[in-house]
Amino acid sequence: MEPNKPVNPYQSPSVDVISASSDADAELINGGRSVPAGNGLSWIGTGWGIFTQSPIAWIVCAVIMIVISIVLGFIPILGSLISYVLFSVFVGGLMMGCQEQRNGRPLEIGDLFAGFKEKAGPLIIVGVLFIAASLVLLLVAAVLFMIFLGSAGILGALVSGNAESLSSLMSGGAVLSVLVIGLVILALYVPIAMAFWFAPCLVAVQNVAPLAAMRMSFFACLKNFLPFLVYGIVFFVIMIIAVLPFGLGIFVALPLLYASTYAAYRDIFLAE
Repeated sequence: MEPNKPVNPYQSPSVDVISASSDADAELINGGRSVPAGNGLSWIGTGWGIFTQSPIAWIVCAVIMIVISIVLGFIPILGSLISYVLFSVFVGGLMMGCQEQRNGRPLEIGDLFAGFKEKAGPLIIVGVLFIAASLVLLLVAAVLFMIFLGSAGILGALVSGNAESLSSLMSGGAVLSVLVIGLVILALYVPIAMAFWFAPCLVAVQNVAPLAAMRMSFFACLKNFLPFLVYGIVFFVIMIIAVLPFGLGIFVALPLLYASTYAAYRDIFLAE
């Protein structure tokens, strides 16, 4: 706060803040703050503004990320694990690029790799933790599915090769049970997504430790359920539109996703 700036005695109590390492005009709110539901839409608008400042660089970065993802997809199991780690670092680099855009420099293609130069270690840890959490969830899903197969008698029918019995079991409530298990798994994945949504940005831009960044990200998403609901619905529509023109719109939708994430980070975590 500026020393000569008048203070409004009727303003609401401020939240706890900690020093921000890369914003001279802002302080980092520990744990984030709640914002109005309509801000979910404004994040996309702000993200679009960030994208249109350097559209070519953003699109090239998106192409590079997609190509790397496709190439790694040809490597069984290990390719997916490497992809998760790399993309954590890539996202951190793009968040740093957004910060540079805010400071007046256009986004550069090299910003995609900036995370490897400055924050590789912490960002890799974020990626590894995401893999670990996903593997635990996958294990839980496998256990639930095996329990279901055993209790429904489907596993026995599969082992015995009794096609008639298997068909009879599947025609009952088995399909509905599988859908319920799927919803349970999805519900378990949501907290993981919440913990990692802002983590690369907090690590790369604010030098927050990986575990602390995950904690802050989780609680920030939790207290902003309505804005994220609005954001998710609107972005779902955007993704549908993006895949219609032969999927070419994804090269705009992907940069918009990351740019709007940076916009949400500033809205929720920074007291300016």
